[in-house]
Amino acid sequence: TGRKVKLFEEKFADYVHARHAIAVNSCTGGLHVALAAADVGPGDEVIVPTMTFCATANVVVHVNAVPVIVDVEPDTLNIDPHAIEAAVTPRTKAIIPVHLYGHPVDMGQITPLAAAHQLSVIEDAAHAIAAEWQGRRIGSLSQATVFSFYATKNLTTAEGGMITTNDDAY
Repeated sequence: TGRKVKLFEEKFADYVHARHAIAVNSCTGGLHVALAAADVGPGDEVIVPTMTFCATANVVVHVNAVPVIVDVEPDTLNIDPHAIEAAVTPRTKAIIPVHLYGHPVDMGQITPLAAAHQLSVIEDAAHAIAAEWQGRRIGSLSQATVFSFYATKNLTTAEGGMITTNDDAY
């Protein structure tokens, strides 16, 4: 909290070209908050990739929803958009693509797929600070993107995370 955190939020939002950046205690905490803000709850399904840290699926359970784990592309290890499409059911509420090891997911396939099924997209960008997709920085492409500043990440504050969004309601 405080003046320095507020300044960090402002500079981070500018850096990723998002209107808002909200500092949180961790990427895990940020994913949890983002799911709650997207009104994901009991009985809902959230599609997540097989290749990720356990927190990506665990936060879905924290909001009493069901993680639906789908396969990744063999060349990028990022979530496979075709596997997402096959996994969508009437109970699906959101997708959490993970930009694995800084390699951005092909949002050009996921964004229209999510729009067609009216699904929220919450990007797990724990390892993706400074990553870009088609010339746009990760952090401004979806309803929410969540970053990590843990000690093992490419930008660290020892702990913490950041949610970025262009959605004023978030």
